Amino acid sequence: MIMHAIRHLKREDIDTFKWDRCVAQAPNGWLYARSFYLDGFGHWEALVKGDYDHIMPLPAKRKYGIRYLHIPPFTGQLGIIGKDPVTQTLTDEFIRHIPASFLLVDIMLNEGNPAPSLPGIRRKQKTNLVLSLKDDYASIYRQYSKDAKKNLRRTQPLGLTPCFDIDMETIIRLYKTAYGKKNRDISEDAYDKMARLGDQCIRNGSGFTMGIRNPEGTLLAAAFFGMDEKRIYYILGAPGGKDRASNAIHNLIDEVIKKYAGTGISFDFEGSDIPSVAVFYRKFGPQTKHYDFVQVIRSPFLRLFFRQKGDPEGW
Repeated sequence: MIMHAIRHLKREDIDTFKWDRCVAQAPNGWLYARSFYLDGFGHWEALVKGDYDHIMPLPAKRKYGIRYLHIPPFTGQLGIIGKDPVTQTLTDEFIRHIPASFLLVDIMLNEGNPAPSLPGIRRKQKTNLVLSLKDDYASIYRQYSKDAKKNLRRTQPLGLTPCFDIDMETIIRLYKTAYGKKNRDISEDAYDKMARLGDQCIRNGSGFTMGIRNPEGTLLAAAFFGMDEKRIYYILGAPGGKDRASNAIHNLIDEVIKKYAGTGISFDFEGSDIPSVAVFYRKFGPQTKHYDFVQVIRSPFLRLFFRQKGDPEGW
């Protein structure tokens, strides 16, 4: 029946209420797929199956006159979202329905999406780390690594305390100072959008900031965390510039875990595929989850370009 067909919708044709209801009810519908979060990073379109039974956001851009799908900055898994499980057949069906006008397709699927089986697709498995906060803090703490426990013990004599008065501009400034050179593909416009989006999340209860200060009031670490009814998302965090040796990031993450332990939600570390970062996150005892980055190149010119570039991600 036509009601169950997959439709391509422009942003102005999307029923925002039904869209957000689908995201909220789906076990694999996370903050990044909420309409306001997608709006925060620019234009997007969507594929919708049935009466918003399954949905797939399509963040869209144009470059050199070519329409393409991209992965917005500070955005994790999107993919196919729905209350019912996603089968490999459904994954293939959605990818086949991505409009041919997009000559390049870069998408992140999600942990609930089986890998596609279609020919001509470039795929790379990605890693995420997720810590359940179902148990009480003492039980979660017991699963920390010896190194994490040692570093947290080192912070105890320092008198470090959490604070919640950190603005987004400060967090972004710390992030750019600490990691900006490693993330040169993030534009100033993207940072500005993230600042506005973070403020919006805080206003609507979809996020919070937290920092760690020493007794002198020096900010040693700070982060913005997204939040919904399923997960807390470690979206943007960094150490302070003056004292990176205080284990303040250990302390920061531990304070969030302590605050939300026993709530039944999960702490989403957002990766990472960077080995040193993954080693750090694993100290807190998270589970490993996998999902796929998928690329479809529909233009011979672009195929040649990426063959020469040798990198399947980004453009």
